[in-house]
Amino acid sequence: MRPLSVKNRVSVKKKRPYPNRGRKTIFKIGCFITLFFIGLFIYRPAFVTFLDQKLYDVLHRSLKDRGTAQPIVVVIDDRSLEEFGQWPWPRDLLAQLCALINQGSPLAVGMDILLSEPDRTSPIRAIKLLKEKSVIPSLAPMVLSSESELDNDRILARELQQGPFILACKFLGKKMRGLPSDLLPLNIILVSPTPAADLFQWFPPFKEILPPLPLFLQTSRGQGFVNSLSDNDGIIRRTPLVMGFEGKFYPSLALASLMLALDADKIVLKADSAGLTSVGIKNLTIPVSSQGNLLLHFRKNTSDFTILSAGDILSGKIDPAVMKNRIVFMGASASGLGEYHATPMDQYFYGVGIHATVVDNILNRNLLSRPSWAIGMECVVVLLTGLLCTLMLMYLRPRLCNLSLIGMTTLFWFLELFFLRRMQIFISMTYPFLTLFATFSLLSVIRFRLEEKRTLKRTRDMVTAQSLTLLGITSLAATRDKETGMHIRRTALFVKLLAQRMSLSPRFESVLDAHTIEVMFKSAPMHDIGKVGVPDAVLLKPGKLTDSEFKEIQKHTEYGWQAIAEAENISGADGDTSFLKVSKEIIRCHHEKWDGTGYNQGLKGEEIPLSARIMAVADVYDALTSKRTYKDSFDHASARDIIVEGRGTHFDPDVVDAFLAEQEQFKKIAIEMADN
Repeated sequence: MRPLSVKNRVSVKKKRPYPNRGRKTIFKIGCFITLFFIGLFIYRPAFVTFLDQKLYDVLHRSLKDRGTAQPIVVVIDDRSLEEFGQWPWPRDLLAQLCALINQGSPLAVGMDILLSEPDRTSPIRAIKLLKEKSVIPSLAPMVLSSESELDNDRILARELQQGPFILACKFLGKKMRGLPSDLLPLNIILVSPTPAADLFQWFPPFKEILPPLPLFLQTSRGQGFVNSLSDNDGIIRRTPLVMGFEGKFYPSLALASLMLALDADKIVLKADSAGLTSVGIKNLTIPVSSQGNLLLHFRKNTSDFTILSAGDILSGKIDPAVMKNRIVFMGASASGLGEYHATPMDQYFYGVGIHATVVDNILNRNLLSRPSWAIGMECVVVLLTGLLCTLMLMYLRPRLCNLSLIGMTTLFWFLELFFLRRMQIFISMTYPFLTLFATFSLLSVIRFRLEEKRTLKRTRDMVTAQSLTLLGITSLAATRDKETGMHIRRTALFVKLLAQRMSLSPRFESVLDAHTIEVMFKSAPMHDIGKVGVPDAVLLKPGKLTDSEFKEIQKHTEYGWQAIAEAENISGADGDTSFLKVSKEIIRCHHEKWDGTGYNQGLKGEEIPLSARIMAVADVYDALTSKRTYKDSFDHASARDIIVEGRGTHFDPDVVDAFLAEQEQFKKIAIEMADN
């Protein structure tokens, strides 16, 4: 098999940015995060539910309204109360309003007004009370003869009997007085693979129904409950359409009014093992949740409904004919009556408008739904999102990962919009969104950390290789001159001591940072590598050198500098990097003198690089205190005096001052690391 070329090997390495061990770590953590969010999806904590609801509200505002608003809303508003008195009105006044509405021949009138208590303002109640207390006993015959005319409840009952009125009832969470026999349940056709009894487990555990008075139940055309259903943030997004209670099903006020308008005497309930799925009225199919709730589609403009003031109707300002063949809902909207609710579209939406919205949704097919399979689909999307995000961070590079994150975010957003706007199905992408961003963020941090560890290891390996290379080069130089073996180690320590001392001065603290000092320390052993190019006859001569021989040995600074420069050209390394720059400075300039009399370039003062000025003191001190074939060693005091004498001529004064401050350490190193 043909071996890979260098180019091919590099390309293969680029395709595998992480070792298998790193990928396994990312995969395991990614799977754990994915399982965590699946558990979060099942548990559904409140703060995620809140985010989900707010995201739904944003999407809801983008929905388009279909058709025109159908119902008419009659409201008992503040102006009506100012003109006809405070709420609750006497039942005879309410009877007048019902009579005027009935003159318009509406198809159905849903009354969102609970008539569960007798009218305390009826004259008959006051007269009977006076009779019982024997205040006016002579009025008894008159009361008995005109009781129907003095009883406001009877007056209202007569008007209710004349028109298509649907009365309101309400489910309660506590037991009160028992279910009245006149409150009729729905006549249903159940289409379900499970027994009807199993469906009631999905409905709220109400204890009782608060009905209208029996007198009104007997004279009205039907009843419907008016229980509202706000989410935990106080916003109404759905409303019960059908309620299961004590083995029977009951309609909401909106559903009962619609059935009367359509002349429907029965409905079709479809269900599966998870509860109800839809409600059918003639040719209309209404999707509902397992608990019989309808997801509401609120119009962008609530004024689309025909809203009539009860006061204007009673005053004759409105022609009742506007209600002909329409569905009408009556309710209170005056301030202080608590009949306002928050919706995704409006902070203050009148309660009776909820019933109008239900009928409008059904008649105009503005029907939103959240089928039972939506939860399963969302769970699968969470799982796929976590795994896909994990695989992306295992194999793709950062730029592609970022593009994939943007792409998946956009895909989720448009997918949710598509289902809601085109198919009228609400599929929540909140948990996939959270899974995507959490998985991407956490795994990116982990991936960065793994890459950081690998980079640090590579850096340590490179530093080790660099140090070994330096030692190899300096050892090569040492093979030519046996006396320089310990010399290069001592001078490196001297350079480090001098640089550290000078870094304490404000003048040098910004130049001699920890990194620069370390580079100087590692570069110092290379100062004499150029001696490899000096002939043995000159380098190893035991006696004094002639002028020509001295000139020859002076060339070692240029030999060493050229060797490093040539290596740079061959390798393509940047000559301005700190290590190569300092190495070349020390090699070429450590024999330059402060007064410009040194070699080989004749640099003067601060023209000489700082690293070379420091190396000069370290090199001369070690040369003075070391024994050579051509001289004996000087003691520390003599060497110190020579260096001090060269202050300002041979050596940089600042470096000499640093030497004097560290001379005891110099002396200690010279003794402990003396040549054998």
